[in-house]
Amino acid sequence: MEAALIARISPQQQHYQRLAWFEEHAGSVSPFPPPLEDGLLLATRPKGIYKPRDLPYALSIRINLDSRYPDGQVLPRPDGSWCLCYHQENQDPHSRDNAYTNRGLMRCIQDRVPVGVLRERRPTGRRPQYDVLGLAMPVRWYDGYFLIEGLGPGGCHIGDTLADVLEATAEGQINQDDESRRRLGDHFSAKLRPYRQIVARRGNAEFRAALLGAYGGRCAATDCDVEPLLESVQLSLWAEPDTVGNGLLLRADIHTLFDLGLLAFEPETRRVVVSRVLEGTEYRVLASRHLTEPSIPAQRPTRAVLDQAWKEFTEAEALRTPGPEALGAPRAWRA
Repeated sequence: MEAALIARISPQQQHYQRLAWFEEHAGSVSPFPPPLEDGLLLATRPKGIYKPRDLPYALSIRINLDSRYPDGQVLPRPDGSWCLCYHQENQDPHSRDNAYTNRGLMRCIQDRVPVGVLRERRPTGRRPQYDVLGLAMPVRWYDGYFLIEGLGPGGCHIGDTLADVLEATAEGQINQDDESRRRLGDHFSAKLRPYRQIVARRGNAEFRAALLGAYGGRCAATDCDVEPLLESVQLSLWAEPDTVGNGLLLRADIHTLFDLGLLAFEPETRRVVVSRVLEGTEYRVLASRHLTEPSIPAQRPTRAVLDQAWKEFTEAEALRTPGPEALGAPRAWRA
């Protein structure tokens, strides 16, 4: 085991023995894990996040089939590692620290301490079974989700942003849908798919109509007035939905860049900021432009609804540097 990790996890509290169980059983199928010989628990049935009373850290997380939280999919990588967006306890992200389980995972992020991960399998008998995914590193928290990175032979990835994970998840779902259609020979569904995507990206029809009126039928970032290309953007999931003050009207490509965390709007100055990834592209001309906003002040996005997207953008920009070592990431759990 890495010496620095030994110092961090207080081995006198048997933290090491509990984490070692997940490492030793990685890749196996297990019933709900029983206590160790000395009675130490590895998980708890009432909560998906298990934080023992004797530890400052969360010890394990469990992905349940019937969870009331919208956890993401486990996304495998070619190097043997994987990643997961795991929902915090408590639906409101602003109340994250009210739950001791969330505080335990935040402490894992702070001190770079791994957790064990269990994933419930589809039932084949009376007793639930779990895939033991092994150890993973909680690396970041975004707007209600913990980004969990599985430990592969070379350590864990640190550079993925939430947008990277969400994009990979959506791509995997679309690929699964395509494979199902190929098997069924459903040509109409294949033809329909791009239109469904266009309608979905444009957003709720009433919301989009309200934004078209408020912004005079022009993109807030480019002044594009080609209506079929303009899409409604809901800025915050936690503010009042589908209200003009919680939205922007953006051209389709600008909407995509915004969702991917490659473009944002500085909340105080309303200046357009583009990622360094876009340097040398046609989008560089947008840098330092200002949002074109509705003439009615109540229809303009508030600073509060722009803040979260700005925070995610700036954190993603900080990660767009070569090499995880620059971020102080441990390369592996064991030396």
